[in-house]
Amino acid sequence: MSGLKGFGLVALIGMMSLASAMQAQEPALNIQAPATAPILEAEPVTPAVVPVVQEPAPVVVKPAPAPVATNGPVHHVAPVVVHTATNVPAHVATNAVVMPVTPVAVAPVSVAVSPTNEVAIPENDRFFVDTWQHPSFQVGTRMMQVSLSDTTRGTPGNGSYFGTITEITEVQDHSPDKVYLQARLPHTPLWLGVSYDHVTARTMDDGDGDGVADMSGSDGNEEIKGFIPYLQAVWDNKTRFTPYAEVGYAFYQAKFLPNSWGNNGQRYVDATSSVNGFELGGGLGVRLYKNLSADFYARSMTVDDITGDWYYNYGRNYGGPFVMTMSYVAYGAGLSCRF
Repeated sequence: MSGLKGFGLVALIGMMSLASAMQAQEPALNIQAPATAPILEAEPVTPAVVPVVQEPAPVVVKPAPAPVATNGPVHHVAPVVVHTATNVPAHVATNAVVMPVTPVAVAPVSVAVSPTNEVAIPENDRFFVDTWQHPSFQVGTRMMQVSLSDTTRGTPGNGSYFGTITEITEVQDHSPDKVYLQARLPHTPLWLGVSYDHVTARTMDDGDGDGVADMSGSDGNEEIKGFIPYLQAVWDNKTRFTPYAEVGYAFYQAKFLPNSWGNNGQRYVDATSSVNGFELGGGLGVRLYKNLSADFYARSMTVDDITGDWYYNYGRNYGGPFVMTMSYVAYGAGLSCRF
């Protein structure tokens, strides 16, 4: 019995030695269970209070007053009103602070104010357009076709022009010598001018007895010549065509020019030497090149009657009154230049 105990003890010691030797040859695996992360107790998140976005009041920006010339029109700048949009949804994180919307100030719109009231004319039109803001001068001349308003009067010795002269007719002069000069009143469409005028009428009677007035019974010509101061209104525009109208008052010198029969002293006329006339006229200027224009013109002239006396038999006998009516209408054309 004691022998078995001793054998068992020896066997136990041997097994322990074998285990120690095996442990020395192979490293022991030390595997431990992973440590469990501590569980943190989460605190409840309180949602941030989102402030209510109110629509800001409109911001009125008053522009700085622009310098305005005293002689030009004033252009006021309207205030600019800025409205912020209110119908756009705002996406905001629940834990973020929402900033209030700041109104944006807009710079005032500047408006250029011209120091003068001049009209801007395109460069291409400057050859054909003359603006009425600038004083200028104009000179021109015309040829005219004249038509007398009254060409018959009475019967021989009874209400005639004088003696047997019962009819007069125009003596046409188509020479371009009806010159005129005018100047513009500053900053207006009005012109002041003066023109030269002359008209001639030939006397006629029934020289051959056929009942028709003819040249064979003429005693001579009546002539008026003088100057017509006038006021003219012009409509300048952005075309080649410039219409105008005028009113004037004429100062004429009247003279009877006897023919060879009258020069022999058979008849002698003593007539008024100065008469006046009232003019209404108008026309159209057509710009040709730069300041050169063609001029189309019409005039109605009311002339005072020329009165006097006539004598016959070499001036020894009184023949009666002398009356000559020289009112007329005329049409003409010419050229003019502004400078």
